[in-house]
Amino acid sequence: MMSKIKPQLFCTRKKEFGKILSVKNVDWNPAKPIGGLWTSTYTPNSEYPSAWVRWCSYEQPEWIKDVNFFLLIPKENINVFIINSLDDLKYLCEKFPYNRTLIPYASLDWEEIAKHYDGVMLTEKGEKETRYTNPSLYGWDCESTLWFRNIFKEIKKIKWRKKCNNIIF
Repeated sequence: MMSKIKPQLFCTRKKEFGKILSVKNVDWNPAKPIGGLWTSTYTPNSEYPSAWVRWCSYEQPEWIKDVNFFLLIPKENINVFIINSLDDLKYLCEKFPYNRTLIPYASLDWEEIAKHYDGVMLTEKGEKETRYTNPSLYGWDCESTLWFRNIFKEIKKIKWRKKCNNIIF
């Protein structure tokens, strides 16, 4: 499924954009792997620069203090699986199941997914539909994309000079 993905925002305390680590499945978290690169769609005309920054400003403000923002422009026609509904998540679980020993929920084999896709995007609608379900993506918390490799045609550090929920960036 070739996709055109809008510019993404990556937040980090690191000064420079680094290497994207390979994803690894973990038994204790059915919704997320370790590794990869997590971004959220850049929203320059909104109060917050991304859904992730909005979520953090209310739920975990310490996560976004003193961060650097990197604007990532994905290449054209990349292979990103988009989860816009519970049915999309169920399809991915059927195609890439992972049998976890600690948690009796349907889980994804992120290592296998990474062999077939450049990333997985969860839309705002998809986040709402998959939050308290089985399978579930509880823990993604907002619209976001998990990238498996560097497929960006441009990466640039940007400044965000706004006050969001009493946090100044």
